[in-house]
Amino acid sequence: MAKRRVEQPDEGSPAWMSTFSDLMNLLLCFFVLLFASSTMDEGKIQQIAASFQNISFSIFNQTSQMIQNGQMVSGGVTQLEDVQSWMDQVGKAVDSMNGDDSKAEISNGKDSDNIEDGQSGGVASGEESAVEQLQSQIKEAGLEQSQEMYQEISEALESYTIDERVQMDYNYQYVELDMNGALLFDTGDAELKEESYVFMDKIASVLETYKDSIIEIEGHTDNVPIHNSKYESNRYLSTARATNVYEYLMENADLVDENMKVAGYGESRPATSNDTPEGRARNRRVVIKIYNQLSSSQE
Repeated sequence: MAKRRVEQPDEGSPAWMSTFSDLMNLLLCFFVLLFASSTMDEGKIQQIAASFQNISFSIFNQTSQMIQNGQMVSGGVTQLEDVQSWMDQVGKAVDSMNGDDSKAEISNGKDSDNIEDGQSGGVASGEESAVEQLQSQIKEAGLEQSQEMYQEISEALESYTIDERVQMDYNYQYVELDMNGALLFDTGDAELKEESYVFMDKIASVLETYKDSIIEIEGHTDNVPIHNSKYESNRYLSTARATNVYEYLMENADLVDENMKVAGYGESRPATSNDTPEGRARNRRVVIKIYNQLSSSQE
C-alpha cells in the first residue's frame, strides 16, 4: 500500500492574519487622525479671538461684495484664501510680540510669577498691535476704493456738465456730494424747485451706478431760526428736504430702497461759520454720501 504524502503548509502568515493586520493599521490611522484633529493650541486661538474684539470691519478685498446666507460671495469666487491670510497676519503679530516679551522677562532674571505677568502683558500688547495693524490696512483699502469712486463720479459729473455745482470730498468710508440748498429749494421751503429736476435727474443717473452701496442723504441748514407755520424748526426743515430728495431719487432712478438712508441735522453740523451771509448760504445744503464696498458690507 502506497504511503500517503503529507501536504506541506503554505509559507508565510495565514491569509486571515494579513486581513487582520490591514484592519488594525486602518484603525490606528483613524484614531491618530481623530487625535490630531482634536488637539489645538487654545492659547493662540484665544489670542486671535481677543484681537478681533470691539472692532468691526470687513476682511474682503475690493472685488468682494457681501456675506449672504452663510456664503462668501464675490463673483462666484471663494474668499477663504483672504480669510486665512488675515488670520495668519494676526497670529504672526501676536506670536512675535509674545516671544520678544517672554525673552525679555527671562533675561532679567525674574521669578516665574513675574514671567507669567510679562507674558500676559506681551499678549495684550500684541493684541493691540495686531488690531492697530488691521485697522490701518482696512482704512488704506477703504481709502483706495473711495479714491477710485471719487475719480469715477468726478468724470460722470463732468460729462453731465454739473461738476461746478457739486462739491466733492472723500474719506476711507465714502464719497461725499455736497449740493447748495439754493439750487434745490426756495428759502424756508422743502419742496424741490421745478428747475432743479434736470439737475436731480443727472444726480440720479450717477447714483444708479452705486445702487448696491449704502447711500445716505443728509439735510443741513444755517443757524437762523425758521419763522413759518409749516416747519417747527431747522431740524424739521432739513429732514423734510432730505426726505423729498430721497423720494425724488426713488421715483426717478433704479435704486435699492433698503440701501438708502435719510437724516436731517438742522444747524448742528455746519460746513463753515455762520457769522457771514456767505457762510450761512454754504451751510444750507444737501449732502449725499456714497459708501464704498468695505463700509457698505459693515452696514
